[in-house]
Amino acid sequence: MPKYCRAPNCSNTAGRLGSDNRPVSFYKFPLKDGTRLQAWLQHMGCEHWVPSCHQHLCSEHFTPSCFQWRWGVRYLRPDAVPSIFSRAPPAKKPRSSQSTEQPVSPPQEAPGPAVQAPGPVHLVVLGPPPGSPGAVATVFLRPLPLPPAPPGPRPGVPPQQPRAGLGATLGALQRRVRRLQRRHQRRQAQLRALEQRAQQLCRESLRARQGLLRAGTAARLARAAPLVSVKRESRI
Repeated sequence: MPKYCRAPNCSNTAGRLGSDNRPVSFYKFPLKDGTRLQAWLQHMGCEHWVPSCHQHLCSEHFTPSCFQWRWGVRYLRPDAVPSIFSRAPPAKKPRSSQSTEQPVSPPQEAPGPAVQAPGPVHLVVLGPPPGSPGAVATVFLRPLPLPPAPPGPRPGVPPQQPRAGLGATLGALQRRVRRLQRRHQRRQAQLRALEQRAQQLCRESLRARQGLLRAGTAARLARAAPLVSVKRESRI
């Protein structure tokens, strides 16, 4: 069953667009909230009318502060009260009175060959020669030369903007691609340099560690050599 608005002097139905260029939404009367329902009916001017659960009001009778938006959907606030109503019925267009007079048809002229001129013409009428009153006058249409159009934009005609050709667009795209390729190559070179530097630092730290280990081993051996010689002498 299609929804429609029950407000006086309102004929909105489902599918119409409201004043904000959005589809009109419909809301049921708060039948379970007596105080709020009475406020709705007072603003409508229908205090003694009892709505049913199948009747609605459209969104055009609520102010924007009566709504809240969630995920692109318009919901009516729990305390919203409609306040926009039209007390006067919509104006109807007056019907045009049908005239009983018969239209007067213009006098019909004798059919002749239609002549179309491409521009303004100069009418030349040659009267009948003297002595022959019954002769028919001759009519000539001579086209007038048109003045040359002034250079520049004509009044009322928007100037045409030059359109970039396809070749210029492709050239711009190719230049941009080359710039991006050069930037990518520079980044790749920087990454390779950083990797080489990291490997060099790892090798240097490994060599330093090996040098420290060797120095420590040599120092321990130097300290232990006198003790070994003393023990040998004591045994002898």
